[in-house]
Amino acid sequence: MVSITHNGENFLRLNLILSAAQKRFGLYGVEKTTMREIAEDLNISKGALYYYFSDKEHLLKAVVEKEQDEFMVLFQTKIEMMDDPEEMLLEYIKTRSEHFRSLLNLSRFRMNDFWALKPIMETTWHSFHAKEVEIIESIFLLGIDKRIFSMDNAKEVAELFLEILKGLRHSELHHKELLLLDERDYASLLHKTHLLLKIFTNGLKHKN
Repeated sequence: MVSITHNGENFLRLNLILSAAQKRFGLYGVEKTTMREIAEDLNISKGALYYYFSDKEHLLKAVVEKEQDEFMVLFQTKIEMMDDPEEMLLEYIKTRSEHFRSLLNLSRFRMNDFWALKPIMETTWHSFHAKEVEIIESIFLLGIDKRIFSMDNAKEVAELFLEILKGLRHSELHHKELLLLDERDYASLLHKTHLLLKIFTNGLKHKN
């Protein structure tokens, strides 16, 4: 993505581009979407679109980052009034599953797309993972303060928790061409993650 002065007009145009790309990627996938089609959806020239993004892959990267940001805002809004760490962890699992399943783009990669885009997307995925670790760590620290949880290193435990969740998702996607869960897969994943959360948090409970 080129460097753009963020005046009001450019900021509005950028958001319109991201929304249009998000919709088209979600409907047709990365492989079947072209920059020309996105430009036509916006009634702008391809040249105007390339002013903001050098290629489709960097536009996808920006869309995925937009979805990640939307998840963070949604989750923080949902837990603002919560003070129970276990309820917050459950809400995290539910919100993340529902949000990324209802959107596009982490759920509609083909396996070939995934590996082809990895060099471009890797920093985005690492950045989002770091934010997730920070969120889960903060919940564990709250549990420690409330004498609900007991652990020596909340960040390390948060990283372990997220790695196990990732492993469960990968197990459901095993041998699938599309990184997409059907209703049965989704129900199975939710059941497993809720069971994991119960076992995991019971193991962390403060021993009075």
